[in-house]
Amino acid sequence: MKLSDALVTTLRDWGLNYVFGVGGANIEHLYDAVHRLGQGRFRSVGAKSEIGAAFMADCRARVHRTLGLCCATSGGGMMNLAVGVAEAFAESVPMLALVGQPPTQFAGRGAFQDSSGIGRSVNADMLFSAISKYSARLNEPSQFWPCLGSAVGAALSGRQGPAALLIPRDLNDCEVGPRPSWLPDRLQDLADAQNVSTLAVSKLFHAIRDARTPVLLVGSGVDRCSNPKAVREFARRAGILVATTLSSKNSFPNDDPLYLGLVGAAGEPSAHRFLQDEADLIVAVGTGLNMMTSQPILRALRPERLAVVNIDLGEVLRIVTPRLFVEADAGVVFSELLQLLVGIPESPRSSPPASVLRYAPQLAPELSPDELGSSHDPRRGSLLQSDALEILQPFLPSSGHVLFDAGNCAAAALHYLRIPRNVSTTVALGMGGMGYAIAAGVGAQLGSPRGARTMVFCGDGAFLMLGAEVNTAVEHRLPILFVVFNNGMHGMCVTRQQLYFEGRIEGSRYPAISVADMARGMGGLDRLWVGSASSAGELRDRLSDYHARADGPGVLELRLGREQIPPFTPFLSSDAPTYLVEPILSATPDLAS
Repeated sequence: MKLSDALVTTLRDWGLNYVFGVGGANIEHLYDAVHRLGQGRFRSVGAKSEIGAAFMADCRARVHRTLGLCCATSGGGMMNLAVGVAEAFAESVPMLALVGQPPTQFAGRGAFQDSSGIGRSVNADMLFSAISKYSARLNEPSQFWPCLGSAVGAALSGRQGPAALLIPRDLNDCEVGPRPSWLPDRLQDLADAQNVSTLAVSKLFHAIRDARTPVLLVGSGVDRCSNPKAVREFARRAGILVATTLSSKNSFPNDDPLYLGLVGAAGEPSAHRFLQDEADLIVAVGTGLNMMTSQPILRALRPERLAVVNIDLGEVLRIVTPRLFVEADAGVVFSELLQLLVGIPESPRSSPPASVLRYAPQLAPELSPDELGSSHDPRRGSLLQSDALEILQPFLPSSGHVLFDAGNCAAAALHYLRIPRNVSTTVALGMGGMGYAIAAGVGAQLGSPRGARTMVFCGDGAFLMLGAEVNTAVEHRLPILFVVFNNGMHGMCVTRQQLYFEGRIEGSRYPAISVADMARGMGGLDRLWVGSASSAGELRDRLSDYHARADGPGVLELRLGREQIPPFTPFLSSDAPTYLVEPILSATPDLAS
């Protein structure tokens, strides 16, 4: 069997379904094999940039709990792909990047797009070794099967992450033989077995039982662990409050009576105060406690009141020093904790704070005409970001996915929105690249059950970077609504310049654009819904129209009248105004959710 055929049939038989990429001379054997051998079970998804392709693969892995696949040709394609591979590395997302290379005989001898590292060529081996768990360049056919097994095993085992295979063009036509017997037929069998110290779990169990007010602080590692349901079920049976981090807002249902709130730089002040003043034990599960999570609650993370469950303690111990820690997969740990609960009477439910507090929206300082320059849009109306989010709340998907991009709009959406059950939430906080959510929405929606829908929150700056991926959603008729907050600037950069640089605005504005006009060029009226709103009334009308008429993708431009300071704790004083929120609680918590 030829290498390209062996690769595609193996990925197909592992049930991976999609490979995201952009074609090119040194990856075209892979595309040809997909066309011939995919059998409708394994398809290529043509992104508009390799950055978008990697983001699609990243989010597919996060949301569908699988291995994300992306591919690129050599040269600029390879360099673009590296952006998304780096995000997956920083956020521990399992991914396999297939990177075409010039033929072996031309390495270092003037090959077009040479990346052998010889002479002045880029060293692809060093590049991908720096941003992945495993990277290998195939130099001869005999390396293929061992390197494929090692790459996928590394991506799926322990602290998950991306792996890269660099495949010279000429090797695709080489014989590699049939799939070896040692390579598992099931993808999950390539991951190393999860072990856990029974003694460590027992210590954690007794610490939780002895605590007066324990709180689970849940991160995105729970979403990708072996058994997320075990974490939620233990919390409910033991009556423990649960807070979620920015990267995992809906890891625990937002309407559950035990839900404490969102913690982190865009978190809720009531949740932060409870952790600092009331909780006597914080169990951080599947979170590395980086600054985006820990900045508002550093006072709460004292060693004597902190326990950690994480598959890679090295990541956590560089930041905090917990008195208790369990280095293992969260699903395995909480499955054992559930067993320890057997025969013990159910604990009475703890109660979250009686008052849920959020930051009150505040207008940012208004820019002068000189500061606005060509970014001023005379079409702007009265719509404010906070008002738009309140109107959008009832239009969120009832099942499916919500994605948040970088910037002020994402911070506000994370802070103010309540996410329905059966809806995943994703935000890229590893490298924090703008435009991630636009491409990632495609990876999230593809393969989702019938009836699932996706909503993406992003700014106009992100749309300028990766808005072309809307065309990918059009091609596949995906029910994704891209909500674009258009303020004519990089809002968070402008906010920082106003706060920290005496209002000197530089490099953060650009001429006003019409997102709606740009979007209309990406699909016909019968394939892409486009709307624009500059007032609350217009926004309600556009949302109603989209949901009444569209069963595919849509782009909704929000032309903001004034900028608001985002509910982002580094920008707010300790006495920033807050307001009370009426909790919306589920009457009967669903253990399956």
